[in-house]
Amino acid sequence: MKKRPGKTAILLGIVLCAAAWSCGEEHRDEEASGEGSADLFRFSLETGREAPPIIFSQVIDGRKVFIEVRGNDINRFTGTFEPGSGRIVLDEGIVLNITAADFWGDAPGAFTFRARDRIEIARGFPAIRNAFPTFGAFIVVDDVDTVTAIFVDSPGERGVDLRVNGSQSTFFREAAFAGLFGVDEDIRRQKASLAFIIMDLLVEQIFFTAQTVATIREHEQSLADEGVMVFSCDDFSLLNGPGQIPAQGSRTLTFFDADDDAEVGSGDGFRWDFVSCWEGERISLVEGMADGRVDFADLVESVERRNGRDVTTRFGFSRGNGTGVQYTDFVHTQVLDDNEALAFDVRRVFTINGGFDLVFSEAGPDEP
Repeated sequence: MKKRPGKTAILLGIVLCAAAWSCGEEHRDEEASGEGSADLFRFSLETGREAPPIIFSQVIDGRKVFIEVRGNDINRFTGTFEPGSGRIVLDEGIVLNITAADFWGDAPGAFTFRARDRIEIARGFPAIRNAFPTFGAFIVVDDVDTVTAIFVDSPGERGVDLRVNGSQSTFFREAAFAGLFGVDEDIRRQKASLAFIIMDLLVEQIFFTAQTVATIREHEQSLADEGVMVFSCDDFSLLNGPGQIPAQGSRTLTFFDADDDAEVGSGDGFRWDFVSCWEGERISLVEGMADGRVDFADLVESVERRNGRDVTTRFGFSRGNGTGVQYTDFVHTQVLDDNEALAFDVRRVFTINGGFDLVFSEAGPDEP
């Protein structure tokens, strides 16, 4: 028997839609009534421990290259998430082990990302979009060098102060810093840029997973009745990019009822299938183009009754082995607006395979 909060289980979706994250053209199955969500959650993303790593692949100069990302046995990828504002703060000390083999010839391809200070990203909505940290710092370490990146967010100066082995810092504006990877630049700076890109991609997946739960709750009755929902994406034309792209793509959400009780609840599974889905002006899941499949297994859900309201205190997907959220050839492409038409940013096309467990739990009163 599922543990579920009953008919008032839309909770999180309604909170996110009522706050800064509008629901756009997608309508709720039920009206909000006595429902709510905790204001602040702690999250824990676990990958590459008992399960295969997350693998980001990219085509550079005609060859496909792979980036493996593994978690750390001691320092998980953790932080706080504020649904109402879309604010994430990564914890000081979190670690990612990154391997980018064959990227830089004989130079070491393995290095470690560590958050030197807490890092804040105020992303908001859509769930997958570009956002630059407002404060914080991280360190990239390999067998030889240490690179320190300090985020700067002041009027007229938004970017990164980058320091190699304690040398004098060099300032890069946000776009220039993200663009260091894959160009003819000091390899140490390229590694710092790649570490930032990987951190940013993981943060995008945290927002994406949270909003997926919101979408499930928003449409839970339709999913229970029909088993599948199809959403149309935006119309577009492209200046460049792969051929045979339909003028309008789609994304499909499928429900897998774990115990056949015809209700959405704990333990159930879901799947997103994206087909050339571009969502630009309309508020929705992604900013850019998405193709591929994402599976969500073993829904985690806890609700408490407080002052006459059902309040979500825990949610996410976890199978206990790093495969609660599983990507299969999921391609995310940043799309640039060139006034009259749209163009792919070929430097920011990543294919994601692998997965992680991700659970959000209500934060304590002393959390920042």
